[in-house]
Amino acid sequence: MKILLVEDEVLIALEQQLYLETVGHTVTGPAATTAEAVALAEADKPDLALVDVHLGQGSNGVDAARRLTGLGVPCLFITSYRDELKKGGSVPGIGCLPKPFTQSGLLAAVDVARAILAGEEPRNIPQTMELFV
Repeated sequence: MKILLVEDEVLIALEQQLYLETVGHTVTGPAATTAEAVALAEADKPDLALVDVHLGQGSNGVDAARRLTGLGVPCLFITSYRDELKKGGSVPGIGCLPKPFTQSGLLAAVDVARAILAGEEPRNIPQTMELFV
């Protein structure tokens, strides 16, 4: 899969990138703001975006996910702020994997998202993952 990272913390983005590329995913980003995420998505349409809730320069990951979803890019939240997703109504995403995550948890969550997008029944859903669909 081609995956866009929407994450303003460089070390976390590098960790995600390492885990994802190790199993063959192509990674774009990281985008630290909503504007960067939209620009990257428009330039190179990813299959999935992994989105943090708190982004740089006052950007909000929920807003970023709404914009990305509008461009046809499905989103999976990877965040420490799961409770903030519940504020303000419906959430534009497949689900949420809370931080801190493990390599196996992140890869399993991405596989769950892939299965849902392919119309398949997801297997091996991480215990800490919450699905919105």
